[in-house]
Amino acid sequence: MRKALLIITFLAAISSCRLYDRLFKGDVVARAGRDVLYESDVEALNITGFSAEDSARIVERYIMSWAKNRLLLDMAESQLSKADRDVEAQLEEYRQQLLVYRYEQKYVEQRLDTVVSEQEYLDFYETNPASFTTHVPLMKGRYIKMSDNSPNLNPVKSLYRSRIEEDMDRLEQLCYTSAEKYYFFEDWVGLDAVVEGTGLDVQELARVLENRSYLEKDFLGYTYLISVDDYVPAGSLAPYEYCRKRIRNHILNRRKQALVTSLERNLLNDAIVAEKFIIYSR
Repeated sequence: MRKALLIITFLAAISSCRLYDRLFKGDVVARAGRDVLYESDVEALNITGFSAEDSARIVERYIMSWAKNRLLLDMAESQLSKADRDVEAQLEEYRQQLLVYRYEQKYVEQRLDTVVSEQEYLDFYETNPASFTTHVPLMKGRYIKMSDNSPNLNPVKSLYRSRIEEDMDRLEQLCYTSAEKYYFFEDWVGLDAVVEGTGLDVQELARVLENRSYLEKDFLGYTYLISVDDYVPAGSLAPYEYCRKRIRNHILNRRKQALVTSLERNLLNDAIVAEKFIIYSR
């Protein structure tokens, strides 16, 4: 009788667990070995801003990735030896490294001086020219993509190379109503970023723009118009304005490293003075 009661209790517990999962985790979406993926797990992805088709693809990729990881884990646990499955030492080492990293990050955040003077920017730029060699051509100017069938293609062609303010205003009006894409770059930008996704050959465009300040290219039913106000070939020193963000990152990274080095040095010195760190003669 007691044995029967135990079996009934065990079955009731299983049923209650399943009921809990059904109520609070939702329906089962997939199963891989002993692991179950619930509807609530998928909902936690919080997929918003996508079409129904794109959302379905994202969910499918997530499910396949989840299944692959679970099945690989099951295989590893069944095939590896007990010694190979013992990862406590590695986990402890990782825990220690993570704690030290978090403390250093907090220490640096509390003490880092983020103010960079204009003179510091200039000094760093002038003393480290090799760090600012551009690997892609840079330009300022205009980029326009128009359908070959556009009735405004010829008017745009007649204006896109002009630098007269009235012409620029008219050009922008025409581009707004007729261009597939258009950009007027007042700041430096990489030529590769300008034509990204068009299928145009950046090196071919660069060869043209190194010899003249404009380019017209017919490609797959579209006309691409590029007019250059200023240009820097690949392999040259990038303009100071283009490098300012990188310069700031370099300077702040140096300051961060100096703070960490100072922290480590002071910790060692203080520990030696307090006799918390002792090296014994061998």
